[in-house]
Amino acid sequence: MFLVSSIRKLCLLSAFVTSISTSAQLPRSESFHNQYKLVKVVVVGRHHVRSAAISKGERRITPHQWHKWTVADGNLTERGAALEKQMGIFFSQWIAGEHLLDLSTPSSADSVYLYANSMPRTIETGQNFAEGFMPSTNLAVNYNNKSMGSMDSVFFDMDFKISDTFKSKAKAELEYGCGEGGFAEAIRHLQDDAATLAEVLDISKAPSCTQGDTCSFHFENPSLYLHYKWMPRISGGNIYLAQLAASNLILQYYDMPETEGSIFGHAITDEQLCAIGRVKDMWCHLSMGFPSVGRDICHNLLREIRKDMSDSNKKFVYLIGHDSNMAGLTGALEVKEYNLEGTPECKTPLGGKIVFEIWEDSSGEAYVGLNYVYQNIRQIMKTESLNIENPPMVTMLEIEGLRNNSEGLYKLEDFTNHLDKAISEFDALDNYLPSDVNLDRKIDMLDAVDILMKTTGMPYKFFVPSQADIDGNGTINADDAVRLMEIIANISK
Repeated sequence: MFLVSSIRKLCLLSAFVTSISTSAQLPRSESFHNQYKLVKVVVVGRHHVRSAAISKGERRITPHQWHKWTVADGNLTERGAALEKQMGIFFSQWIAGEHLLDLSTPSSADSVYLYANSMPRTIETGQNFAEGFMPSTNLAVNYNNKSMGSMDSVFFDMDFKISDTFKSKAKAELEYGCGEGGFAEAIRHLQDDAATLAEVLDISKAPSCTQGDTCSFHFENPSLYLHYKWMPRISGGNIYLAQLAASNLILQYYDMPETEGSIFGHAITDEQLCAIGRVKDMWCHLSMGFPSVGRDICHNLLREIRKDMSDSNKKFVYLIGHDSNMAGLTGALEVKEYNLEGTPECKTPLGGKIVFEIWEDSSGEAYVGLNYVYQNIRQIMKTESLNIENPPMVTMLEIEGLRNNSEGLYKLEDFTNHLDKAISEFDALDNYLPSDVNLDRKIDMLDAVDILMKTTGMPYKFFVPSQADIDGNGTINADDAVRLMEIIANISK
């Protein structure tokens, strides 16, 4: 992933978004259907539009009154319910067209499994999807009654890794994933976007500024903060307050179609809306969208996906969670950098779904397709009906280290091995070998290369200083790389 090089292109909005997809499409083409048959679908999704919970801090950073919601804080809105029902309608038409299930037959419900986090907004999202997907069948949305109103461990297991080894690996992945300029450059871009947020909020006229404490957003000494009981987060200055305000402005914008094109009396351009969306979505992605952190926070979700993919009784599965699940999942699976067009939420749009499609060719060989399906800004603001003629947006996701074919599909065996590896690595996230410079649990030439790249000022992948002083003299230089090569030579013998 090279995030900074594409950060300004992560949100491409247009008043004339007419493309049905960005790099893939549902339904597939006729030539595709001549080769493959759909045999299973597993979907992981984020709840749809919810009401905002405005904190005291957010009320102080604008002179304007925030939107008054008609539902309790954090609950699914009427618009969110309608939009999710449309998603259900589209998926129903797609599934029927692929002949995976005859959804007009009530018995087909036995092959459908919906499981939601035990929060009202996720359960209601599932219920509205079910209403569009299989109307008049009372399709059940399953959830953990014992944790109702709190987070189910499938979606949020409150026991995170915090060892020094894990922190080193997570921060190294973040630094590398941000590309040229590293994490500092990513935060600099986010700071620029936050300036747009401050302008729209009129923060210079807000009580926080007139009382002399907060007149701008400032992200000093940013870092990845990891705690054994809290979700990972990027901290530094008032970056957390900025992402809260950005998230709630987007929610407000979606729920007020009569003010489309403006926020708090400001005419909003596409790029300004993108900038606000990036503050929230890139904060979430930087916190949770890289391999080790993703495998930490999503280890139970990964196991659930693996189980559902192997269950022959389930033809369609929908797991309904949150943006943290979506960001963590793309990190855990090592999804390559992706750009979601037509939405200000560049990484984890409301109502968005990661779709695992399992196909078989005429010889019985199985393959996996991976797509991000979501509604664009026009479809959300106008609560447009979705169907095969007016489908949601579709972006194909690709995985680092896995080879796909000309149709973008991975062999099922390769994909499940990759998924199993992501699951099994959870238990080893805290462990390391001496001299394993990049903490990949192998001592090989890649470790020596990382030492040379680091010491010569060239881009390196991962680098943990405490692991790189091979000769133990307190200095890291080319001699350490040479010594490591000698160790590797002896290991190979």
